[in-house]
Amino acid sequence: MLKHRRHRRGSYAIIVALLLIVLLGFAALAIDLSYLRLARMQAQNAADAGAHAALTELRMTRSEDAARARAAQIVNLNSIAGDLAVLEPESDVVFGGWDFPSRTFNADADFVNAVEVTVRREADAPGGSIPLMLARIFGATEADARSNGSSVGALRSREIFIVQDVTSSFRDEIGQGRAADLTLLDFINENGFPGDRIGMVTFVGDAEVWTELQRVEPNYSSIRSQWSTLDWCNRNYWPFTTPPWAEYFHDAPQMISCNEGTTGAWYTDSGTSQGHGLALAVDQLVDESLTEQTALKTIVLISDGKPQCVPEGTSCDDDVSAYGLTQADRAGAENISIFSVSFNETYNEEQSAYLESLTRGYGTFYETPDAAELPGILADIAASIPISIVQ
Repeated sequence: MLKHRRHRRGSYAIIVALLLIVLLGFAALAIDLSYLRLARMQAQNAADAGAHAALTELRMTRSEDAARARAAQIVNLNSIAGDLAVLEPESDVVFGGWDFPSRTFNADADFVNAVEVTVRREADAPGGSIPLMLARIFGATEADARSNGSSVGALRSREIFIVQDVTSSFRDEIGQGRAADLTLLDFINENGFPGDRIGMVTFVGDAEVWTELQRVEPNYSSIRSQWSTLDWCNRNYWPFTTPPWAEYFHDAPQMISCNEGTTGAWYTDSGTSQGHGLALAVDQLVDESLTEQTALKTIVLISDGKPQCVPEGTSCDDDVSAYGLTQADRAGAENISIFSVSFNETYNEEQSAYLESLTRGYGTFYETPDAAELPGILADIAASIPISIVQ
């Protein structure tokens, strides 16, 4: 007896239909999640570009309004999910302080050195939420996307020590040296940032901190007033604090007498030691109680002579020379860069080679036989001291 087989083609069709719904759901989830992930990456890229542009504009103009406008302009050059990226400048661009050790942003910091930019595609944002694709079949028509938190650009503050030669050989050119120092100070004040600090060490055979390291922005006038009195007899250390030196060489009010009443014969116990100037500047820049350890640290050495003792030509000269190189190496080990400026009116190859050997880090060597060129050189140095942008 033959049995008839029953055909069940309709059962498979129902199963396939049910599975298709599930498969479409997974496909919609995968495609739209990838779409949103791409949108968030695009938002982050736009935020990064906006933060860097705003920070650069802020440094150049010191105007938060101009920086906000620049951030909006640069962000608008980017796209998110096929539409132009836009932001609300007043709420999406925030200025404040960046703390480098803790890597935190504080909108209420004492001074502004950073900008935080957020780019978002949300319901209350200028561009609105992102429309979804396959997820629409489940009733989800749009979703929010924003940069991963925000993008922060911050300017690392700079700490700069001028190490200024005030030996007797600089007597006739100290006016140009003074103008050069003031040029660097003016440039930092006009083109720097609120956290920048500056100081000065003067040296002959010994050295002293003539201007303590301090912030330029609030102290610019007082620093400039002091530096305007700089002369080749500015020193407050032995032997110039003892008779017969003290009458002419101890205090700033005696500078006129110093210039008018001195022949140079009194210099028999001095010498020239760039190493002592460098050592004192490095001491200041590595002292955690005096400096911001995350700052970019720079020394600008200005000298017109080779290292020597008095009388010249003894083994002491070699010791003084070696001490300068030791202190330059110490600066390099502490991530302190050294620019070296040689005023060489009568060219001396040995002097040039020695001063060039003291450069470290991103510092470079400059030389001129014309003291009138010193201000321009220091302006170039000020412009080349880098500013770091971080996120």
